[in-house]
Amino acid sequence: MTEERVPRRDFLKVTAGTALTFGAGLPATAQTSASAPPSPPFSTAQPAEFILKNAKVITVDANFSIAQAIAIAGERIVAVGEDAAMAAHAAPATRIIDLKGKSVIPGLIDGHAHMDREGLKSVYPSLGPVRSIQDIQDRIADLAHKTKPGEWIVTMPIGDPPYYFNVPEILAEKRWPTRQDLDAAAPNNPVFIRSIWGFWRHTLPLVSCANTEALQRAGITRDTVSPADVLTIEKDANGDPTGVFIEREMQPIAELIWFRQAAGFTRADRVRAMPMSTAAYHAFGTTSVFEEHGVANELLRAYKDAYRDGSLTMRSALVLSPNWNAVGGVPLSHRRHRKQSSGRCARDGVAIHRLGGVQLRFLPATPQGQGGSAAARGQ
Repeated sequence: MTEERVPRRDFLKVTAGTALTFGAGLPATAQTSASAPPSPPFSTAQPAEFILKNAKVITVDANFSIAQAIAIAGERIVAVGEDAAMAAHAAPATRIIDLKGKSVIPGLIDGHAHMDREGLKSVYPSLGPVRSIQDIQDRIADLAHKTKPGEWIVTMPIGDPPYYFNVPEILAEKRWPTRQDLDAAAPNNPVFIRSIWGFWRHTLPLVSCANTEALQRAGITRDTVSPADVLTIEKDANGDPTGVFIEREMQPIAELIWFRQAAGFTRADRVRAMPMSTAAYHAFGTTSVFEEHGVANELLRAYKDAYRDGSLTMRSALVLSPNWNAVGGVPLSHRRHRKQSSGRCARDGVAIHRLGGVQLRFLPATPQGQGGSAAARGQ
């Protein structure tokens, strides 16, 4: 057997399936009280792949007792108890990890995660710490040099992640870049600078910017009328669009209507981003997610793809939000059967990915008497 120290990130990756994590600063105040008898140690005869010893294992059992050590094999906990008791599970290849008093807790479950979005933030390039229109132009020009003429250049929002506060005030010009500004940086490419997703910071407005070529491809002219009163197509003194879209809405309407294809995510993007998303959540001790808000078919496919290629290390329960228009008049019973038959994926007997339901949201009838679900409207 070997005794070693393991980096926290590597440990979290290994323990994701066993639903536990550890931290240095957690108090040990959850010790079993004198009036509550300690829980008996838990053990099986199985040899361990690794043992965590000299720890404060917060069991969250009936007595909230604290153990010294824990032994793990694959994705199963095989023993919890005193350091000495772990010897029965130590094989020649077992890794012994001395936590030097650190705490081990059950993994956290995020009940409304939107986990996939963390990795997707890396799909489109950042503009960096820009502080002027010239900085933005320099960054766009650099991207244009690496992009074929005619291909889209789509970037993350202007400002400092993750919240992108105080824009355009942080820019020397105190204004948003216009289509002419972006044309000068990338005359041979359509350019679109995305707005934030409103729920990132819960403040408005959302602002996106496009150059002339992008406006032309979107069919936006001086005669284009905003489809919603919360979306302003900014226009100059001559009545021509400036390329700036200002929205008092938490979801970016301009992107979803006019730039959806350019700023969307491919199936490969979603699968490639999944390990980055899970790593970001594991870093905070999350080992399970429940996406109760509903996931669309393209996200469900990404989860399944990541599971098949072994990159899904997060236990995931998903509520499906179907495109009801796509299923037409198929009876609900048939849809339910399809959902159930496509559902559970397990590894070593542990459910890593499963469907946890179907989302139904009913809206009030419209003046024309038409109701419907938000899923059917593409939300």
